[in-house]
Amino acid sequence: MPASACPMGHRWTWHIWPPPSPGGWTRPWWTRPRHSSCRWCAPPTSWPAKTPTDCAISPTIVHMNEVRQHMSSEAGYTILMPKLGLTMTEAKLVKWHKEEGARVEKGETLFTLESEKSVLEIESPASGFLHILVPAGQTVPVKTPIALVLAQPSAGPAPAAGAQAPAERVRATPKARRLAREAGVELMDIQGTGPRGMIVARDIPAPARPAAAPAPRATPAARKLAEEEGVDLGQIVGSGPAGRILREDVERVLEARAVPTPPASLEEEVELIPLTGLRAIIAERLSAAWRERPQVTLNIDVDATNLVSARQQLIEELGEKISFNTLLIKLVARALQEHPYMNARFTPAGIERVKSIHIGLAVDTERGLMVPVLHHVEQMNLLTIERQLRELVQRALEGRSLPDELTGGTFTITNLGMYGIRDFSAIINPPEAAILSVGAISLRPAVDAGGSIVARQMMTLSLSFDHRLTDGAPAARFLQRVKALVERPFVLTVLD
Repeated sequence: MPASACPMGHRWTWHIWPPPSPGGWTRPWWTRPRHSSCRWCAPPTSWPAKTPTDCAISPTIVHMNEVRQHMSSEAGYTILMPKLGLTMTEAKLVKWHKEEGARVEKGETLFTLESEKSVLEIESPASGFLHILVPAGQTVPVKTPIALVLAQPSAGPAPAAGAQAPAERVRATPKARRLAREAGVELMDIQGTGPRGMIVARDIPAPARPAAAPAPRATPAARKLAEEEGVDLGQIVGSGPAGRILREDVERVLEARAVPTPPASLEEEVELIPLTGLRAIIAERLSAAWRERPQVTLNIDVDATNLVSARQQLIEELGEKISFNTLLIKLVARALQEHPYMNARFTPAGIERVKSIHIGLAVDTERGLMVPVLHHVEQMNLLTIERQLRELVQRALEGRSLPDELTGGTFTITNLGMYGIRDFSAIINPPEAAILSVGAISLRPAVDAGGSIVARQMMTLSLSFDHRLTDGAPAARFLQRVKALVERPFVLTVLD
């Protein structure tokens, strides 16, 4: 009879109705082990009339509320899949850091989960012995029980729901078994004709023997030449009477061998990397963004000489490093305040213009592209932006970003200037209205107000925008304003 365990670790059994044999049950329900506090082990109130079932409750139908109540009261602490963000509905259980039944201490790293944009290590909320309910590799809805931390070691995991009892041994003679093995026949598929249905030798079908292929018809001269040169006559189509192979047929094969053949192309060594996790999410979302959004890109050259000088002065005055990204975020936030139509999102219900400014910065990590978001940038000074941005970027690089740190953006900046890229067109981060691509700052010839050619620190800014939210002229005015702010960075002191 199949056996399983209740959440208390108590062994229990059930029986199949109707009885599998004329002898009935080998063990009636009232003699099975029982547990006074386990309602699953209580005897049934009535027997089934027709349909096959078990004598208590089916192990494949478990009400989650009953499981949670039962575990919380007796088994210790129930570990739920945490909800780490307002928009988080599920997460992938990547790895258990402890084995089944292992001792775990409170505060010790217990498992790793992967949400849509981040990978996080979760600590154990209690001390005890780990009993895993959900194996690693599965995607689980939030607030779903995934493990228990027990006060005592678990009695062992229950067998999988729906597990079948060992099959009854087939009755067959030793000779019949040997013949079945030689013929590759399953005894379960054979109807025995021996005493009491036993399978005997005559019940085993004899294996079909392939008919011997007829020897190819060839002249003695053709056979001799083929034998000397190692030619298979079976692979030659004869040109003689009734398809007989002639010496000339063998000679043609030998001539074909003598013709040099081009070397076969070497197979390339290919490593297949499954499209999973964050890479799959990036691929899906950016593909959808490119297909569904009418994206337009505008480019403009900007004189960044004053910005480079202002940055150095700020570092000396504040006594703290200020990055170009921090300066650009502050300046872009000012431009967005003046051009609110660019601080928007596209939704099925319409265009959302957001009053607060939330700017994301694209960050290259080992797991792929991530965009941590600075919320309410309009309320921050330069030092606050620099410190928060530094922390967000570091958490993204280490894979410790929280879901709320990667969502809610209204505008994105991506900077490839550190790689010497002059200009590029980035894909909009949906559902935002636009993304600003920042190229490298480099010395280029420029014409000053007096008409002279001088060397200036120049950069190219590229604005990609969703044409459904705004048109080319308003987007161009916004980009012109960003250019003006970069070229007159003294505004930064006014902004602070």
